[in-house]
Amino acid sequence: MLTFSFRTAVRILKTIPICPKPRSIGIKTIPKEGPVIFVYNHIVLRAEPVWLGIGIPVKPHVRFFTDIKLADPKSLPILKKDIRESVFTQKFQLKANRFRWTKAALEKFVDVLARYIIAQMNRFDVIIANLDYPTEKEEISSKFKTNLKALKKCVRCLENNIPIAIAPSGGKTYEEFENPVYNTTIPTLASRLYNQDKVVKIVPSIIKERPTIDQSTYWRYVADRIIFYRFFRQALHFFRIKSYKRPTLTIEFLPPLTFERENPTKSEKVDFIKGLLQLIYDSLKK
Repeated sequence: MLTFSFRTAVRILKTIPICPKPRSIGIKTIPKEGPVIFVYNHIVLRAEPVWLGIGIPVKPHVRFFTDIKLADPKSLPILKKDIRESVFTQKFQLKANRFRWTKAALEKFVDVLARYIIAQMNRFDVIIANLDYPTEKEEISSKFKTNLKALKKCVRCLENNIPIAIAPSGGKTYEEFENPVYNTTIPTLASRLYNQDKVVKIVPSIIKERPTIDQSTYWRYVADRIIFYRFFRQALHFFRIKSYKRPTLTIEFLPPLTFERENPTKSEKVDFIKGLLQLIYDSLKK
């Protein structure tokens, strides 16, 4: 199966109009040396990591946190279901399921796409994490082992000044919750490196979609990358034949933060994450 390196994939996405291309703001604030963690807003089953991958300078290769469902062949049935629900509307699926050959074609396409995503994620050398909430003893043990392995890989990357990217709240940076669970991975990593006399630079990376990219707006973003389409729509707007508001996708890199603690308490970590989430949330509302 043909897969691409991280740099090649970024070049393709920047050159060929098959997905929205973000405009990066504040690149000069990104540290050029030392360990770096990019912290970005993310909604479950959304493509913010793709936009961030395109917007971040590709040297060195950024390591992304990825749900185990996107990288583990054992999770193929779950990934296929997620692809079906996120890519195709219910109306389209109902029409495709009316006939045996269209249903088989849809299933085959979803299966090939799911297998390709798994192969590509492993080619990217992502950091695999288990984001589920298991109840069975064996599943809990498996999650612990997976996430411990992910944590060790993060430390190795940062020790070698390879940047990593992580959403700090498991997809909950857009809204407030009554009983939120604060993931303290970021301050934990920062404190571990601080004990080695290294200060981790934590870069808030705010991804703004106007309008929000979904099944109905995705093609507006893709079409806008084609200069002839954009010129035609702007001409219609100029002559007041049909209004046109250009969609915008931006990534704003804010000045880096630090968490310099040798042996931080749980409450200190949580307070840092609360402040980080509030910073991202406030920037999104602007």
